[in-house]
Amino acid sequence: MSRLVVPLSLPTRVAAPVLAQASPSAPVPLGLPSLRVLGTSGGPRLSIAVMDAGGRLQKRGAVAALGWNAGDRLLITLVGTSAVIHRRPDGVFVMPRKPYVALSAPVRKVCGAHAGSRMLLVADAAHDALVVHPEAAVQTMLRAFHTTLAAAEEAS
Repeated sequence: MSRLVVPLSLPTRVAAPVLAQASPSAPVPLGLPSLRVLGTSGGPRLSIAVMDAGGRLQKRGAVAALGWNAGDRLLITLVGTSAVIHRRPDGVFVMPRKPYVALSAPVRKVCGAHAGSRMLLVADAAHDALVVHPEAAVQTMLRAFHTTLAAAEEAS
C-alpha cells in the first residue's frame, strides 16, 4: 500500500507567545552593544570557552561577571555569525539551575560552531550582554588587525 506524502507548509511568520509577566522595556536589540575600552574598571571581560555537543559554553565566569542567575530569561540575537545574548523578561531561553550559556542548534549552525569549537566571549555588564564570537569571526578580525599593523609599519 502506498500513500501520497503531502509536503509540510509553514507560515512565513510565526507569532511569538505572549508571556503574562513579560513587558519589554526596550525594543529587541538587533545590533552589537558599543564596545567600551577593554581593561578599564567595569569594562568588558574577555574569555575563551569550549562548546560541548549540546551547545553549552564551558566557561561560567562570563555568566558570573554579568550577574545572571538561574531562571533569568535570555534573548539571543544573531549579528552576522556572532550571537548577542541579553537578559530580558521576554527572552525565549531560560538560564538553567547551574548558570551557563547554551547556543541552540539553529544558532550554532549560523555561527559555524560545533562540539569542541572555541568561542570568544565578551561579557559587558554595562549593557547586560554577552557577545559570542566563533573562531572564524575572530580569525577574520585578527587578519584585518594584522593588515592595519603591516600597513602602519610600511608607512613609517
